[in-house]
Amino acid sequence: MRNNRQERVLADTAPRGGSGAGIRRLKHWMAALLAVILLLVALLGVLVWQALRPQTGKNSASAVSDVSTVLQQEDVLPVPDDSWALTVVSPDKKISSSFTAQLTTYENVQVDKRILPALKKMLADAKAAGYTLQVTGGYVDADAQEKLYQQKIQELMQNKGKTRAVAESDAAAVVPPGGCSENQTGMAVTFPSDSAFLSSDGYHWLLNHCVEYGFVRRYTDDKEGRTGLQDDPSHFRYVGTNNAQTMRKMGLCLEEYVTYKGNQTVSN
Repeated sequence: MRNNRQERVLADTAPRGGSGAGIRRLKHWMAALLAVILLLVALLGVLVWQALRPQTGKNSASAVSDVSTVLQQEDVLPVPDDSWALTVVSPDKKISSSFTAQLTTYENVQVDKRILPALKKMLADAKAAGYTLQVTGGYVDADAQEKLYQQKIQELMQNKGKTRAVAESDAAAVVPPGGCSENQTGMAVTFPSDSAFLSSDGYHWLLNHCVEYGFVRRYTDDKEGRTGLQDDPSHFRYVGTNNAQTMRKMGLCLEEYVTYKGNQTVSN
């Protein structure tokens, strides 16, 4: 009887192997479940990343494209119609009665509105480079131009003792009569003519870069025989960027360039 009681006591105090095994199995299942959850989360993250990546790239490309377009719009100047941009007006060639300047006012000077984008950009770029360029003259109507011409004739007669016939000829080479000055086109602008400006770095910047904006120095000593006007370092004329760059490259004044263009058209 005592032995049976001892056996039951030993049985009650012995480790319960079945219960320990169940706990271990539960831990294994939980570990496996956790691994599956982590795997699913990682997979979901990959799927989300792949789904968002193309859209982000597309938006970035679109943004870059938009910025590029804006910059191009700001940098690219309009291409003018040669039928007006290459208009020649000189003492030997009066302005056509059908020509009409499309005037606007910029910094108290009247110019043809079609040259304004190029003029404003040239002045802005000069300022960014450290030079302030001041436009002192632009459009002059026929009556005002004729008055300047007559004043120049009187000046030459009174101060130089020239006859009227000689004074008229000499005056026309400096201040053309009304109807014979390209100032009536609104495409010509003048800058200060004093020696301080003409010897400044700002003026040299203007000379070097003007063709990039469609402007050329219109009257030079070596072309006086073609233009009919004396050298005027302060006078610049708009002809369009492509034309201006070609004129500089070929060493042509406007009269020569128009003839060249005409010959090219005929030969083609």
